[in-house]
Amino acid sequence: MRIAFLTMVWRDYWLLEKWVSHNEKQVDRRQLYVINHGGDPEVDRIANGCNVIHVPREEVTPDLTRRRWDLKGAMTNGLLAFHDVVITTDVDELLLYVGEKSGLAEHLAEAERIGNATAPVGLNLIPTPADSIDASLPVLARHPNALLAAKYTKPCIAHSRVVFTTGGHGLQRGDFRIDPDILLFHLHYVTPDYRERMAARQEIVQQSKDHVAARGEDLTQPARYWINWAKPDRIREKDFGNFERAEEIDVTEGFDDCAEVLRAAKSTGDRKTVVDPNVVNKRSRRIVVPKRLQDMI
Repeated sequence: MRIAFLTMVWRDYWLLEKWVSHNEKQVDRRQLYVINHGGDPEVDRIANGCNVIHVPREEVTPDLTRRRWDLKGAMTNGLLAFHDVVITTDVDELLLYVGEKSGLAEHLAEAERIGNATAPVGLNLIPTPADSIDASLPVLARHPNALLAAKYTKPCIAHSRVVFTTGGHGLQRGDFRIDPDILLFHLHYVTPDYRERMAARQEIVQQSKDHVAARGEDLTQPARYWINWAKPDRIREKDFGNFERAEEIDVTEGFDDCAEVLRAAKSTGDRKTVVDPNVVNKRSRRIVVPKRLQDMI
């Protein structure tokens, strides 16, 4: 089973260190592909030994996220010519295999394939209050609470040609299976430099506006552009609110119940297949990461 991992990164050094160190437990560093957006020397240093590809970052266009995922999708499909599976995630997303096989590779070699890809069970980590954190512990031990997340139940494990939706949250003209033995942990809220990262993304929003103005274009942009970065506090409050009112699912014996909730929210329309967040959030669920998994990330 030949597996490649692919991500794209700008600045996020702490997250990139986690991404590389976690995924090199599964494959050789040469099978980790890192798109260095802007050619940052520090990214090169952290990803030393990985396949690092530089792309320019001379302008920030309003459709940058779509461009990024077009590039990642094209690279995913190209790498599938030489690998059995390509796992494409954002740098703040880490996969964890929790099944009974010897590891992720053996599991993927034997697992049922439906459509173009496999999606893990998406889990959005919710930070523990700062005064309760032992910084010496692994991430999941520090932050064991997570919100079951449709948005992060991403068809990121591609085994045949894919066309990702913007953000990689679904597939255009494709289908995928949700696998309860694979989890995707979204680390966005638990990064030690969260506030600095959000400030940097506010800078990106302004750069996008400057780009539009410099071209003499209308400054009015569709609401979907930069919504997560322009108003991060609003998104955070919504996620935290969903967590507070969520029912807890007992995952001591596995994540099958989580997968069933997500499968029930899977929908196909307008030529794309996604897990619908609106369906999941009507009756939100949360989990506590079992002790046996808390040292895995």
